[in-house]
Amino acid sequence: MKRFYPQLLLYLVLPVLLGSLVGIFILAPVNEFSDFHEHRKFYADKYGDSALPFVAERMQEIFKGQSPWKIVFYTSVGAVLGLVSGILYHILGKRARQIEQLQSALGQDVLTLIAGGESGILEFKSTLRWDLNKNEINRVLEGVVLKTLAGFMNAEGGTLLIGVGDNGQIEGIEHDYPTLKKRNQDGWEVALMTLVSSKAGTANCRLIQPVFHSIGGKTVCRVIAAPAGQPVYITLDGSRRFYLRTGGSTRELDVEQAVDYIASHWS
Repeated sequence: MKRFYPQLLLYLVLPVLLGSLVGIFILAPVNEFSDFHEHRKFYADKYGDSALPFVAERMQEIFKGQSPWKIVFYTSVGAVLGLVSGILYHILGKRARQIEQLQSALGQDVLTLIAGGESGILEFKSTLRWDLNKNEINRVLEGVVLKTLAGFMNAEGGTLLIGVGDNGQIEGIEHDYPTLKKRNQDGWEVALMTLVSSKAGTANCRLIQPVFHSIGGKTVCRVIAAPAGQPVYITLDGSRRFYLRTGGSTRELDVEQAVDYIASHWS
């Protein structure tokens, strides 16, 4: 639970407190000022043409507790505005980080990535479903792709290059084309996103961005996975599983490990 309190303070408690102060010290005086000018003729005898004495007197009444309903009203309105602002800031900030990560990933040359080899945020897969050794469709390979993407999303994001062998050799995703209903790049992309949607959830498709590159007459797909805002599970062999990218590998966490990680990473 180590990340719970800082996030709660930043996105909920602090905005509510600041919003409450705004309600009392900004919204209340502005509303009283507006009330004075709207009903100037009723206050002219006592306050003249200046709204400052009127506003000052009303604010004193509020702070002395003579108008408790005003305190409740202005603090409540301010708190709600602060809470909404905090939530929007959190959402927009997370989206901005995802865009920044995507731009950073796209800014890297594919050949440079391949030359650097696999790492904690980069992995190679020869194909999506065609087994180059057995020369046949192998659905297990699809599961391996899913595990890798889920592991990236459950960590800090990463890039999966499909069409590149473990040794960095360009294989191309064209090997998969004959296995598809639509035997081209578009059909391959549909197959990838359908796989993610059916096994990891449609909502998580928004975290996956495939980008295609032609290298030496062969096509490589750079699949950029953004970090998820909540746990991503994939369904394999009828059971939901949790994978995490650690170091240069993707591993499955057992229930206890997954619970501990989820509590520290997203709470």
